[in-house]
Amino acid sequence: MADAKAATGFYGHAGALVSLAFILVIVVAMGAAGWITLREGSTRFLLPFTTDNATQQVTAAVEAARRNPDPASLRAVSEEMWGLSKLTDAKRFTDSRLMEQGIYYTTMPRTNQVLMLVHVLFAAFCMLLGGLQFWPAFRKRFMKAHRTVGAIYIITVPVGVVTAMAYMALTPPHHIYDHLVAWIALWVFGALALFAIAMAVRGLRQRRIFEHQAWMALSFGCLMVAPLLRMDWALLAWIFPAIDQETLNLVTVGMMLPEVLLIAYGLILVNRQYARPMKQRVAAPIAGPSRDIFLQALPLLQALGLLLLGSNIFFYLAGAGMSSMPSAQALIPAALLAREQAVLLAYPLATGLFAISTGLAFFAVLFSLGQLLQNIALPARGSITALLGLLAGLSSCFIGWHIGLVPERILFSGGTLYMVNGLVLTGFSLLLLCAGRVGQHALMKESLVFLLCLLPFPTLFFLTLYVVSHVSLPADYIAAGQGFVIPVGFSAGLLFLAMFYVVYGQATREHN
Repeated sequence: MADAKAATGFYGHAGALVSLAFILVIVVAMGAAGWITLREGSTRFLLPFTTDNATQQVTAAVEAARRNPDPASLRAVSEEMWGLSKLTDAKRFTDSRLMEQGIYYTTMPRTNQVLMLVHVLFAAFCMLLGGLQFWPAFRKRFMKAHRTVGAIYIITVPVGVVTAMAYMALTPPHHIYDHLVAWIALWVFGALALFAIAMAVRGLRQRRIFEHQAWMALSFGCLMVAPLLRMDWALLAWIFPAIDQETLNLVTVGMMLPEVLLIAYGLILVNRQYARPMKQRVAAPIAGPSRDIFLQALPLLQALGLLLLGSNIFFYLAGAGMSSMPSAQALIPAALLAREQAVLLAYPLATGLFAISTGLAFFAVLFSLGQLLQNIALPARGSITALLGLLAGLSSCFIGWHIGLVPERILFSGGTLYMVNGLVLTGFSLLLLCAGRVGQHALMKESLVFLLCLLPFPTLFFLTLYVVSHVSLPADYIAAGQGFVIPVGFSAGLLFLAMFYVVYGQATREHN
C-alpha cells in the first residue's frame, strides 16, 4: 500500500509537470500560428480582392525568391513561409511546389477565393485563443473569459470548417498541395470537428461538463491539422535537414492522423484531476450496452486476432512485406519495395518478433480488457500485456528506423508507417504499465482500448493498399506518393473508435 501511494505521488508530480509543459506548448504554438494565419488572410489571401494584377505580383515575388532564396525575399510571397524559413531555410521552400500553390490561389475562381479567405480568417481566431480554453489554471481563474471565448469559438469554427469543405468540394485534389491524401483527410477531420462541436454543445446543455470538455478537445485537435502540418515541417526539417520539402511533406501527412488524435487525447488528460476525490458519476447510457456487446463479441474478436496473426505471418515471415502483394507494384516505387524487403531479410529476428508479438499482444489485450470490464483483477496488473505491446512497438520502430526517412523521393519515406505506429504502441504500453502500477483501472482500460485499435495496423495497411490498388488513380497522383501515403494514413484509422471510448469512458466521467 505504501509503495502504491509513493508511486501515485511520483507519477502525480511528473504528470503535473508534463501537463503544464504540454499545454504551454499548445498555447504558444497555436497562438503564433493564429497570428501568422491572420497576417496571411489580411495580405496574401486578400490580395486578389485589393488589386487587379495579383497573379503578376505573386509570380514576380516567386521568381525573385527563387533567384535569391532568403527569408527576406520569401516574405514577399508568404508570411507563413517566411516564418518557417526562419526555423529551417528558405531554399527548402523556394525549391518546392508551394511556390506554384501560392500562384494558384490568385488564379482560382472568385468563389474559391472568397471561401478560402473566410476560412483562413475564421480559423485564425480558433488558433489564437483556442489553446487557452484547455489550460485548467486559466479557465478556473478567468471563467467569464473562458465562456466568452467558448461562445465565439462555437459560432466561428463551424463557419471556418464549412467554408473549407465547400472549397474542397469545388477544388480538384490535384490543386491541393498534398493532393488526394490531404483532400480525404480534410474531409474526415472537418466532418469530425463539426460533429464534435455539436456533441459538445449537447453535453453543455445537459450539464455534462466532462463530456462537453472531451468533445471540445477532440474538435480542437481536428482543427489543428493545417497548423500542425506546418509545425511538423519545421520540426522534421531540423531533425532531418537532408530531406527535401516534398518528401518531408509525405512524412508529415503519413503521421497526421495519430498525431492529431493524440494531441486531442493529451488535452483531455491535462484537464483530468486524478488526485481530487470525486463522487463516482453514473456511467454513460452507452457504456453498459457497449460493454455487453464487447464481451459477447469476444469469440469473434479472437477469431479476428487469428486472422491478424495469420496476416502478419504471411506478409512478414513467409513473405517480404509489401513485395508480397503483387498489386502494390504499380503504386509503390521499386526502390521502396527493395528497401523494405532488404531490411526485413537483414533482420529476421526483429521481423519475426514484430509479426508474432503484434499478433499475441492483440489476444493479451482482449483478455485484459475483458477482465477489467467484468471487474476482475488482472494478474501482474497487466504487465504481461504491456510487455507484449512494448515488444510490438519497439520492433516496429526498429524496422521503420532501418527503412529510414531518406532524402530520395523514390523511397517516399517508407519508414514512417512502422516508426509512427511503433512509437504510439510503445507509448500506450508504457501508459498501461504505469496505470497498473498506481492502480488506475479506468486508465488501464483506456490504454487497452488504444492498443486494441493500434495493433491491427499492419493488416489495415495491407488491406487499404489492396483497395487503393483497385482504384484508378491518375499517374501524377501515384508519382506524388498518394498510393502509398493513403494506406499509411488509414493504418491508424481505428484510433477514432478509441477517442469515442475516451469521451464516454469511466476515466473522463470521474476525473474531468
